Amino acid sequence: MELLTKQLAQEIVDRTMGIIGKNINIMDNQGVIIGSGDKKRIDDIHDGAVIVIKQGTGFEITENEALRLHGVKPGINLPIYFDGKMLGVIGITGSPDEIRNFGELVRMAAELSLQQAVLINEIQWDQRLKEELVSQIIHYEGKHDPLFLGRAMRLGIDLELARAAIVIMTSDRKRTFSYLKSRLQKEDLLLMQHERIVILKGVPPINIDHYLKKITEGWLNGVRKSGNIEVKIGVGQYHEGLSGFTKSYRQAVYTLKSGLKLTPQKDIFMYEDYYLPVFLLNSSKTGLTEDLQPFYNSLKEKDVKGELTESLRAFIETNGDMNKAAQELFVHRNTLRYRLDKITEITGKDPRKTTDLLHLYLSFLNNELE
Repeated sequence: MELLTKQLAQEIVDRTMGIIGKNINIMDNQGVIIGSGDKKRIDDIHDGAVIVIKQGTGFEITENEALRLHGVKPGINLPIYFDGKMLGVIGITGSPDEIRNFGELVRMAAELSLQQAVLINEIQWDQRLKEELVSQIIHYEGKHDPLFLGRAMRLGIDLELARAAIVIMTSDRKRTFSYLKSRLQKEDLLLMQHERIVILKGVPPINIDHYLKKITEGWLNGVRKSGNIEVKIGVGQYHEGLSGFTKSYRQAVYTLKSGLKLTPQKDIFMYEDYYLPVFLLNSSKTGLTEDLQPFYNSLKEKDVKGELTESLRAFIETNGDMNKAAQELFVHRNTLRYRLDKITEITGKDPRKTTDLLHLYLSFLNNELE
């Protein structure tokens, strides 16, 4: 991996020149100028740097020496080291007598900038490896490559810790990520997907669902305060083992999808509130929902005014309570009874019977989730 890149060299040049007010050149370990206050000199060979590389020590260039060397001006050239290896040379333009006192400070500043850039690069690389590992975890299919456990150990990821999946859809991934990153615990794992943010959240041994609800409510409020950001959150349950992470992730994904379809006015969707819709979505993957009778579709086709489907929805949402459903619909109880009779006539299923209502509900869910 190239450590002293052109981009980093130019950043060091710009930063240093802003402090000392002198032109700076940075050369690679071949003596080629890769960063300079004079952009025209980029990619030129610097003879002074070549001498530094051969000697392994600094080299001062006086007015007279500048005349006999190619591509140089009076100044001081000093080696840049990292981990005991010379990676390049930094040159300060000016009379050696004038700039000698702070030449060593400039070299040290350049080496510190290089060390910082390498450290940041390593942190970013570890983060990418960690995200790749999280992706492997949530898509676990019963086996991992031999390097998987070793990689997890090197990155400090304890796969035995209890975690549950949270999937976040946001209108501003960058700001949402920035907010969440500072609030996650060390054991929490994070993955940025194209449209979503996935978090494997460490959970306590008891009251897990309550804990996850409180955590996500706090996140939601915090993100909203940080800007006009729309956020929707799907929350899975905790399951043991590596396969448990995958199961929890799928629950969170399908819970989010179900919530957006069935109750889009909400922002947080907990799996336990969407068990049946999630079950249907999982079943549809294997074709099990193909045999569900399209009762709800038949009802919609013959319900010109939409009164029957509206009444069925209200009846389902009130758990079959005639009085509550009539109140929600702002109709008389007898009007609701008439509509339920029409539903029975069209579908062959009586909503007042538990089994028939379940058939109608499954048909309704299957239609809404398509």
